[in-house]
Amino acid sequence: MRQIIFAIVTLSIAYSSNAQYEDWTFPKQAVAERKVIPYRYIREANVKWAKRIDRVIDVREKMNKVMDWPRSPFYKVIHDNVMTGKLKPFRNDSLSSIFTPEEILKRGTREFTTTVQDPAFPDDPSMTKDSTIIIPFDPSTIKKYRIMEDWIFDHNYSDFRAKIIAIAPLFKPIFAGVELGEQPVYWVKMDDLRPIIVNIELFNSMNDAARLSFDDFFQMRMFSSYIVKESNMYDLDINLFEEFKDDGIATQLESDRIKNDLFILEHDLWQY
Repeated sequence: MRQIIFAIVTLSIAYSSNAQYEDWTFPKQAVAERKVIPYRYIREANVKWAKRIDRVIDVREKMNKVMDWPRSPFYKVIHDNVMTGKLKPFRNDSLSSIFTPEEILKRGTREFTTTVQDPAFPDDPSMTKDSTIIIPFDPSTIKKYRIMEDWIFDHNYSDFRAKIIAIAPLFKPIFAGVELGEQPVYWVKMDDLRPIIVNIELFNSMNDAARLSFDDFFQMRMFSSYIVKESNMYDLDINLFEEFKDDGIATQLESDRIKNDLFILEHDLWQY
């Protein structure tokens, strides 16, 4: 009798510990037990055309708001794993040099210098001194992500598809009180990120019982984005070329042209 009771208690503890959410009437294990589906092997000889594209995802857009789902916001997922050492934070898109956690915190920290009353002279408001205010890096302020991907036409399979290489959260650093343009906080390889996000649920507004994962979100390209760079001999973003500087409309039109060229290329591969 004691053995039966012990077995029942053991099974109930294991059952409750494996349940992802305690407030569900059934154990939700579909996403928690998923494994990463590896990319298929691509022979260099079969790649007849390829182009590297950089694009930006803005989580404030309607299609991308699921990335800020309070239960598992993407900024928290990526930043926590970087700070704990599970993900390697690279300095740039060459993916060769790595940041330390201390460098990341210092990189995102904001410092302001202001004038305050000197506490040594509490009765004399005219006595002041400069004080530096330090605001720690807050990952929740991240609203954009930059994606580096390769568009490849595989002759062997006769298909045209994109493979995400790396992703970078964007922030606006402040130097000498001046807010600079958007820059990557760090870069993370998608191959390193996939084993983590494959088990993290993504909100599904249509059906709570059929949640997707963040890996599905990226692999199925369920996000909205705009192109900011096409591989070029100068290795520059679109808005850094002379003809597009200080002209947001021209920059956007060039971005749309590149997007349309990709569509036309894929369309022209087929005959109807």
